[in-house]
This record gives sequence, C-alpha cells and structure tokens, in this order.
Amino acid sequence: MASLAAAEEPSGVPDRDKFARADGGKKDLEADSDEKMKIFENWLLDNNSKFPKLVMQKYDDEVRGVHAAEEIGPDESIIEIPLECLITVEMGKATDIGRAVLQSDLDLDAPKHVFLMLFMLIDRKNPTSHFKPYYDTLPPTLSNMPIFWSQEELALLEGSYLLVQVEERNTAIENDYKAICHLCPDFADISTLDEFKWARMCVCSRNFGIVVDGVRTSAMVPYADMLNHYRPRETKWTYENHKRAFTITTLQSISVGAQVYDSYGQKCNHRFLLNYGFAIENNCEPDGFCPNEVPFKFDLPWQDEIFDAKSAFWVRDGHGKLIRVCVSDNENTSFAFACLRVMVATKEEFQALSGAGGTGAVALPHTVKDIRFPMRWVCNFVRPWNHGTPPHRPSIFGRVRRCDAIVRRSPTDDGPTAKIIANKNLLDRLN
Repeated sequence: MASLAAAEEPSGVPDRDKFARADGGKKDLEADSDEKMKIFENWLLDNNSKFPKLVMQKYDDEVRGVHAAEEIGPDESIIEIPLECLITVEMGKATDIGRAVLQSDLDLDAPKHVFLMLFMLIDRKNPTSHFKPYYDTLPPTLSNMPIFWSQEELALLEGSYLLVQVEERNTAIENDYKAICHLCPDFADISTLDEFKWARMCVCSRNFGIVVDGVRTSAMVPYADMLNHYRPRETKWTYENHKRAFTITTLQSISVGAQVYDSYGQKCNHRFLLNYGFAIENNCEPDGFCPNEVPFKFDLPWQDEIFDAKSAFWVRDGHGKLIRVCVSDNENTSFAFACLRVMVATKEEFQALSGAGGTGAVALPHTVKDIRFPMRWVCNFVRPWNHGTPPHRPSIFGRVRRCDAIVRRSPTDDGPTAKIIANKNLLDRLN
C-alpha cells in the first residue's frame, strides 16, 4: 500500500483527484520508467502474475499508484498474484529465529507482523533472494509516518493523543527488538533497531489478512500493495485457493487513465496517520458517519463518599477505562456515557443503578458496560426540562468538560482550535 495514499487535499478538490495524474489528469499514461520497477514487473510476469490492464505511475520518490491503461468493466479481475510471490507469516515462522520465537512464547506486541518482518529482514540480506525485485521497490525511508518524525515535526501534533500513540508504538517496537535480540543475539547482526522499525511499518501499512487452505494468515502481496486508499471501495480482494493466487476484482467500471484504488477500511484519522502516514481531509462515509475518534480515560473520583462501593462495581469489566469515542450511537459511546453515569451518581442513584442496595430490581447491570441510555436522551439533552435535572444530564456535562479540556490543551495561537475555543465553548452554551 503506497505510503501517501490519501494526502490532505485542497478545499473543494475531490479525494479522487488528489494526484495530478488521477482522474482528470493526463491520459497519455506511460509505464513507470524506473529500472527497478521494470525488473519488478518482469519478475511478477515471469512468475505468472497478471495485471494486463494496469500501469504503475510514480508521483515522487516514495509514492506510486496504479492506473487503468484501458477501460475496465465491473466485476473484472484486474490483479492476480500467485502464492509463490507472496510472503506469509508461516514463512517467518519457518526461519531459525522464527522457530526460536515460537518455542520461547515471547510476549510480542504484534506477533503476525513480527514473523513477516523476520522473514523479510533475514531474506533481504540474500542478494539472490527470490523476492529481491520486490524488496528493491519498497520505500527506503518512511518519513511520512509519525514514528520517524523529528521532535520539531512531532510538535505539530501538540494537544493530540496521537503523540501518546507514537510514543507507545516506538516503545513496543523497541521492546520487541530487544526481546528477540536477547533470545537470538545474532539477530542484532541481521537488523538494527532502525531497520526493525522500518520493517514494522512496511508490514503494518502493506500486509493483507487472507486465508490459505483454511489457515488464517497475513501476507505481503507485491503489486497489490501499490494501490492507494479510497472510500467507498471500488475494488475487492481475496485469496482464491482454486487459483492459488491473491486476486483483486473491480466493483464498478474504471475509465482509462483513472487511478485504481483499494480501501484500507473505515478508520479514524489517528490510525491512518500512525499506520499509513496520511490523513483524510473529509473522513466521512457515504451515510455521513465520521469514524474519527477521541480517546477518553475515565477514573472514579477518589473523594467520592461511596468510592469503595463504586470501585467494586467499576472493576467488574476491567480496571482501565480508556475508550475511543466517535459521534455515533455505538458500543463505545454507550460505554462512555455509562462510565460517566457511575462517576456522577449519588448514593441513592448508584444503589438503584447497580442493585447495591438490594432493591430487588430485575435485570440490573452486572458491569458498567451493561448500563444503557436511550440515544434520544443524549440527542435531546439541551431541551428544557420541566421536572428537574434528568439522571443522565450530569454525565453529559462531565463529558463536555473533558472535551473542552482536550481542546484547550491544543495550540491556540490563531488557528482553527482558537476559533473553536472562542466561538464554540460548549460549557458556556450548556450553562
């Protein structure tokens, strides 16, 4: 998957047109003239790969895409890559280091990714490797991914939870590397930490989850990983056992010259930027849903007079309450409001809510996550109330205070965040 799959675009420019040679661009497409790419394509064709109606285009040194060289109809197989050209998890497990990792039962952050990485890092040292033409096409640096950014570049994310995720990702990669080197000291001669980190992000941004002969695995799929991201999806992919090949099929017609896209899935921009090195300007689904999330950490106030009783109820579904919430009537949103409801509940409310007072109520929640609020309550919380404060309203005030605090931690010079604080202070509006 190309490293800059859906870069931020100018206002008013459709996402499909983000590259100069995408739809509406020049039609006299020519194949990428890079010698390594020629060798790569010949290697694929020599191994019975098929992509007869496609041509790769180079946008800059590390960003490429795939375009239609001729008209393509719907439900047409456009890419077929045989199993012999795929790198799978099982190949990493079969290496000496992979077997040692399996036998040691190391607690790795991303085991499937690590086995793919191990095979690639070991095999790419072999100048006659079957996969050398593929390795030579991978980007030598991944400077668009935040884990490789300088402190000055990371400062642009001040106020964003992504900084925590970047730190956690770097720590996880370093811990995996040290654990493998401790188990197999020779691995340090095969890969440096920087190379290990590069391999992790190559795998993270390019692997496909497939099923081969009934075995669920992950694979690096040459050429297929060149397709950039776009939603709603215009193609679908799978591994076809009867063909012994990974295939991509169109879901609609694609005109000559148009860029051919894959969909990396419905994701928050945090995940796009962290794992792929790009963010979507208008990250919305066709139905208007925006998958962008904000993480909230919920803790019980220790000053609460019934802290012990609440704590016993709180930990039934786990101690940590870090919840990624988006604007939607979904499981995480319900869980977030349930946490807030417990946090602000009075003694009487908590007894009724949890059954702690032996009320005899039927079907009481067993855990915090079991608490549910009708979404209409949430949508209508700003309407006048004739009979005092509804039981969920303190929860909403609590959540808004947290949102307000997150916004105020961001840089506030003269950018959009300053306008949010100046013009959309939710606490003032609610009060």
